Amino acid sequence: MPLRHSAGMELRHLRYFVGVASELNFTRAARNLRVAQPALSRQIRQLEDELGVELLERSQHRVRLTEAGKAFLAEACALLKQSEQAVRVARQTGRTGGHLNVGYVWGLFHSLVPRVLERFRQRSPETAVHLFDLPPLEQAQALIEGRLDAGFIGFAHEADSAGLNKRKVGACSFVAALPKDHPAARKAVVSLASLADDFFLGISDQTYPGASRQVLKACEQAGFRPKILQMVERGYTILGLVAGKCGVALLPESLKGLPHPGIIFRPLAKPPVADLFVCWRAGAPQPPLADLLAVLE
Repeated sequence: MPLRHSAGMELRHLRYFVGVASELNFTRAARNLRVAQPALSRQIRQLEDELGVELLERSQHRVRLTEAGKAFLAEACALLKQSEQAVRVARQTGRTGGHLNVGYVWGLFHSLVPRVLERFRQRSPETAVHLFDLPPLEQAQALIEGRLDAGFIGFAHEADSAGLNKRKVGACSFVAALPKDHPAARKAVVSLASLADDFFLGISDQTYPGASRQVLKACEQAGFRPKILQMVERGYTILGLVAGKCGVALLPESLKGLPHPGIIFRPLAKPPVADLFVCWRAGAPQPPLADLLAVLE
């Protein structure tokens, strides 16, 4: 049920409604909320009038949620949870020296980010750091909108296409992910050209455009265009499909850290290598972002 903006609706209305919806009894809800029952009933009526729908069916013996009430309950709980998080962040920030919202791609940066944050803690112990596991395109959008201060985004393509500043923080090699009984799995090093007849599983161009470009470029240099069976959103999904013998994949070597039963990783004879970047909005970074970037130098 879409909610229209209303100047009359306040958080207390949501709390009162959730209290009644949880108990389905005005007397118990009023006692739990520590308000008088007539006042509670009046507040719920005001909320219903504001929304223009009936949220509760009342009878002499029971209270029930209407369909609109059920839909509104889920949204009200989410809004209350979000408001509580906002209060916690504000209080934590007020007690500290500011905060940083940092995005990262887990499969690429799961070993780098903890080391960086350890050094940052030593430099800026009063700064609160909030981490968000987000794919590159979501990070880029969050950085542009100001919801993230920095993003361990992955490859250069994501940062460049969004017009973000970037700094190299490492590099990764791509390896072949093969079903354990694949003929090439018996080899110590795999020639990419030997996989030309296999179906490939790829990371979605909508999620990781840099990764998909690296794979296509490597295959073209090996003399073939890969037969893409399916593009998926996350690395662990590809691992499941490879283990199910749906195809093979070229993946960043760091994904070997994910559980991979039924899969053999093999190095490539001429592995593609891609630089990895942290990025931030255009302009000179200010503390505490500048402090985070300083520990990367």
